[in-house]
Amino acid sequence: MLEALRHRGPDGEGAHFAQRGDWHVALGHRRLSIIDLEGGAQPMGNEDDSVWITYNGEVYNFLELREELTAKGHDFRSHSDTESIIHHLEERGSAGLADLNGMFAFALWNQGEGSLLLARDRAGIKPLYYASLTDGGIVFASELTSLLEHPGLRREIDPTALSDYFFCDYAPPPTTMIQGVRKLPPGGFVVWRDGGLSEPALFTEAAGDSGETTGDEREMEAELLERLETAVLSQLVSDVPLGVFLSGGIDSSLVAALAARASKDRIRTFSIGFEDASFDESAFARMAAAHIGSEHVEQTFSESMVIDILDEALDCLDEPMADPSILPTYLLSRMTAEHVKVVLGGDGGDELWGGYPTYKAHRHARVYRRLPRWARAMVAGIVARLPVNHDYMSFEFKAKRFALRWDDDERRRHFRWMSGVDLPGLPALFEGERASVPSVIAEGGRPAIDDSVNRWLDYDFGNYLHGSVLTKVDRASMACGLETRPPLLDNDFVDWSRRQPGGWKLRGGEGKFLLKQAAGSLLPEAIVHRKKKGFGIPLARWLCGALKGRLESVLDDSPVWERTPLSRSAFRELAAGHWAKRENQSKPLWALLVLDHWMKRV
Repeated sequence: MLEALRHRGPDGEGAHFAQRGDWHVALGHRRLSIIDLEGGAQPMGNEDDSVWITYNGEVYNFLELREELTAKGHDFRSHSDTESIIHHLEERGSAGLADLNGMFAFALWNQGEGSLLLARDRAGIKPLYYASLTDGGIVFASELTSLLEHPGLRREIDPTALSDYFFCDYAPPPTTMIQGVRKLPPGGFVVWRDGGLSEPALFTEAAGDSGETTGDEREMEAELLERLETAVLSQLVSDVPLGVFLSGGIDSSLVAALAARASKDRIRTFSIGFEDASFDESAFARMAAAHIGSEHVEQTFSESMVIDILDEALDCLDEPMADPSILPTYLLSRMTAEHVKVVLGGDGGDELWGGYPTYKAHRHARVYRRLPRWARAMVAGIVARLPVNHDYMSFEFKAKRFALRWDDDERRRHFRWMSGVDLPGLPALFEGERASVPSVIAEGGRPAIDDSVNRWLDYDFGNYLHGSVLTKVDRASMACGLETRPPLLDNDFVDWSRRQPGGWKLRGGEGKFLLKQAAGSLLPEAIVHRKKKGFGIPLARWLCGALKGRLESVLDDSPVWERTPLSRSAFRELAAGHWAKRENQSKPLWALLVLDHWMKRV
């Protein structure tokens, strides 16, 4: 199990063994040394070795916790954040989880109580998988491939997770692609004691409605910058070289600008460009780097590189995740790891401040839904006949998403707009229509929020952010021994951001309104008000080019057709339609390629 995690911790390995009654305890750890290089080895115990932890991540407020704990009489043998977690949870137990500001997944064994606490950070930045064993024991790991090294687990595909995967691009917690294996939700924890395992509980509350705004626009801008700068400053703490992922978008550019202002040394920034102009934003990254004075490193991702990097990039996915930007994210991480060991990123800004076009589409939907059904049906018929365009976020793509995935229920409509395979087409992918209703649709989700913009944001913060965005970044970066930190997901900044009314986020059709206003003092106008461009790749074109042979081989021969209820004939029809440019089926076809690669490994 440890060997399967070597990439996440190339700097060292440790294990702790214990016994309590009839139960045998084994804690393992692979270390990526970031803070206290000499004294932070794990698993780590407390003063009398009665409590032990194995932990992945960083807790940024560990010095404040350490000061409080020292005053209470705790002795510290290292300068690491790990030891602060041990002593803090000795004092408060699971009630103390909410006090940890950072990204983490850990197992804490209490020898005296005979209990094991598994916990995951509240945004879901770090992963944690676990499974109950037939004898009442429990097994856990940071990645699914490590967990599957345990001989007590079977490798049967979960059909519910398979439907979720083709709809969402990932399997939402608690399900995984393997039956019987679960993953903790963000902000979740479980406790094992004497053969019994608790149901997952949350140590953080779901978002509620926005509070009252007390300041005017200038005061709010200043407060946003002050809070974000505090988060950036706390995440710059490192005993190894550090840099910033810089796409040229407002989120990463703002983080880079604040990091440059706070750093004593010239910071280094890293970006990936594309030969396809409709996907490339490297010019904006260079503009931002020149403005803040960073040492900038970039690489261009071309179609000719796809086959060379494909298997290497997909190898880092311990569980299938069908966001194709895993390819440039992996290439960016590999390049960055040649220069630094820690990097800050801009993840979370879209889900906190309204960066996705989906939120604007909801505004348009208020007008569109007033049309009679026959008029909407006529629009859908016209839109359906638009010729396929493989450019980034083309009018054809957006029009078809809006009109052909229309749903009178807002929540269903939101997830259909975001989905890889729309609800009506999902059953056809399975033999005998054995598809399950996707869990994000069936469960009904989180508590209702009256503020419509914050409600839409909550859909993505509670699902897409951790399921796709953070999973992609974690696996790609950790595969290269690189730690990625997202300051926009700092606890205090998240709480403050989610309390703000939707009018500060989406105003006059412009997303990230307050964030952009605040960034105006630090970044060029061309970056602040540029049109959003995600970290996408020309996948639709590449499936007709460099990836076509790979797709043909999967359609001819793959373990997918023997181990799952997926219909080979249905996917052949999708491929034929895509190659003939009758429709863009790049999402389900890419999901099939990823699933095939993963199943050949497990």
